Amino acid sequence: MRIAILSDIHGNMPALEAVAADITRRGVDHVVNLGDSLSGPLMALETAQYLMHTGWLSLAGNHERQMLTHGPERISLSDGCARSQLTEKELTWLATLPATAHLTQGVFLCHGTPDNDCAYFLETVERTAA
Repeated sequence: MRIAILSDIHGNMPALEAVAADITRRGVDHVVNLGDSLSGPLMALETAQYLMHTGWLSLAGNHERQMLTHGPERISLSDGCARSQLTEKELTWLATLPATAHLTQGVFLCHGTPDNDCAYFLETVERTAA
């Protein structure tokens, strides 16, 4: 089974389209999106509409949660910019995204860690020789 895992798109629609074309070319069986899909000054509306129509499993990351729960006094500039581009339809879709999911019995999905969508799964990044 071939699984493509996307995360942190942040409204970068041109990059998402390039990745989607590569996914199609590679014959991937399942595509999952781990969240932080829209936040930022790029193309939040277009990215949301694209993701809504793909049928891909999408999760909510910390930015989706913050866009939906933080009021004007707490929302970041990136989240506020993305939120201002969305209509009620996209906001409703965001509210339906789960924080975690099981793709299969052995594949658990989350943004960050199971307990904290702002935590890094790995504390250090190690590079290996190619």
